[in-house]
Amino acid sequence: MGRKKKTNTPRVKCMKREGRLQSAAASWLKTYTGNRHIFGYRKHFDVSIGTAIAELRMLGVPLSDEVVKRATESEQAAIRVKQTRKEKRRQCLEEQRSGAVPWSDETYAYIAGYTSWGIPYGVTWGEMERFADMESLDRTVPPRSRDCHFSLDEDQLVLEGWEAEEEEEEVPFDLEEFIINHFAV
Repeated sequence: MGRKKKTNTPRVKCMKREGRLQSAAASWLKTYTGNRHIFGYRKHFDVSIGTAIAELRMLGVPLSDEVVKRATESEQAAIRVKQTRKEKRRQCLEEQRSGAVPWSDETYAYIAGYTSWGIPYGVTWGEMERFADMESLDRTVPPRSRDCHFSLDEDQLVLEGWEAEEEEEEVPFDLEEFIINHFAV
């Protein structure tokens, strides 16, 4: 059988409780010069705050209730921050996987593709608004026919030969329909 594979993890971070207690009693407590024993022990031996507190008490290190309370509160706050980041990351991945709007982001209303460097190109939201305004303007302007003409009466423009149709209610702009109609591949 071959040789054992050597790990890059320091030996003190792989120790079990008995080994940590022996190592701490023999060398770590004598060489540690800081005031934050819980933090130093936790970082040196790569254990949780609760484990560090329990083992330091076993070694006879005096820890006040206030210090213990602050250490546990800071660990709980760090856990909450980590969980919120994880949840946010999970939600972002879910949105990307769901395919709700895979062709859109905060800059582009429609992403037509990506350059070789990964930069998106397509129709921006500002351009999309202008397209929507033009389409709504096209729907509201009456078509010109041969019997329809404009005249100027007392400095006022008058359209003659055109009968107004009932005003249609403006339909909200539908992005997906616009893309399907204008960018159909």
